[in-house]
Amino acid sequence: MLYQDIALTTPLEDTLDQWNLLADDAIRQFFGFKGTGDNIIGIRNIERATVAQLGEKTVPVALPAIRKNYEIGPQGVVEVPRIPYSAHVTRAGTPHRTQHVFGYWHINDKDEIIIPLPPDGDRPGRVLIIMGMPAGDETDRFAWYCDKCLTLLFMRESTNFDKFWAAELAAVRDYNADPEHQICPTCGHHNPLAYSGMQQADRPEEREARFLW
Repeated sequence: MLYQDIALTTPLEDTLDQWNLLADDAIRQFFGFKGTGDNIIGIRNIERATVAQLGEKTVPVALPAIRKNYEIGPQGVVEVPRIPYSAHVTRAGTPHRTQHVFGYWHINDKDEIIIPLPPDGDRPGRVLIIMGMPAGDETDRFAWYCDKCLTLLFMRESTNFDKFWAAELAAVRDYNADPEHQICPTCGHHNPLAYSGMQQADRPEEREARFLW
């Protein structure tokens, strides 16, 4: 069957917000990524100010307004522009990161579609991220490369997307735990500490690293 009737049990006007991924309620649901059918969707507000956990206190943190996006390809590290309403595809297997937002190179086995949305009135700018749901042995990798020569310093893998953030934070802490991880065995460059995509998890030294790279 190619077509099938869809019946709504509530009036259409009462269900429209459920289909609007940019509504405030949707932002809260999709902030940490959420599986939807065969895809994973993430929505991020682009704001200068946020909060971070410092000891037992939640404190405001003003991140740098300019946050560059990078990928590692055949030509080395390249900056990837974010053009409003223009979809950018990060191909599967491509190391990528956003400056000041997550302190590692993320590598996944699915293509990732990123669509920047500019501010609209009182609503801040947002980034819409869509990727396929990992299956089988497909992984998420958290990697660190030397800033100077791109030697791989450290990497962890996760095959359970439901525990993505736990695996991500564990990889960050494993990398930071041994100072030798930050010293490049090829050129001797001392690289910065890592930090998680969830600022509330920052330790003081990780919060400091967030402003460095």
